[in-house]
Amino acid sequence: MIKNFFLVFFLFLGLNSFAQNVDLGIQAGYTNVEVEANAEGGTQVSEDGSGFYVGFLADYQFNENWHLQPSVNYFNAEETDFLSIPVLVQYYIENSGFYLQAGPQATIVLEDVPTTNEFGLDAAFGVGYHITEDFFIEARYGIELTNRYTDESIEFAEQYDTDIKSGVNTLMVGVGYKF
Repeated sequence: MIKNFFLVFFLFLGLNSFAQNVDLGIQAGYTNVEVEANAEGGTQVSEDGSGFYVGFLADYQFNENWHLQPSVNYFNAEETDFLSIPVLVQYYIENSGFYLQAGPQATIVLEDVPTTNEFGLDAAFGVGYHITEDFFIEARYGIELTNRYTDESIEFAEQYDTDIKSGVNTLMVGVGYKF
């Protein structure tokens, strides 16, 4: 885990050398988590939970329209703790304050949940709007790309000749402030 934090730290340092302008900031808001499990043959289970998120961000401005915004967010939904690490490319629509964003997002479950992998990789996309130069609002949706079931669960599924897929999808709507 410490190796991953050093990797992210050095990635931020490397990006800092390429960006024209770098802003740091904080963000917080509402989160909704949907956990889905699908078994071959049509069985599907889905549960929703809502909560809050808080986090830190870095905004690397490459030019007027293109930004890169990595962030680290803690979020909690239905008494389960998560860590979200999105690295989003943002395209600012000229003279409007609006931006589009998309990119990969790592989602880590911070608790021991049986038969579930802690790490998941998502495809995240969303929109945002700068109310002022420093304050912004945004909404982002992350779709799980990886299977959350552990190898033990997959072996169980193979024993009963079924294919089980599980994922965690996230919706985050919040506000932020750049320093």
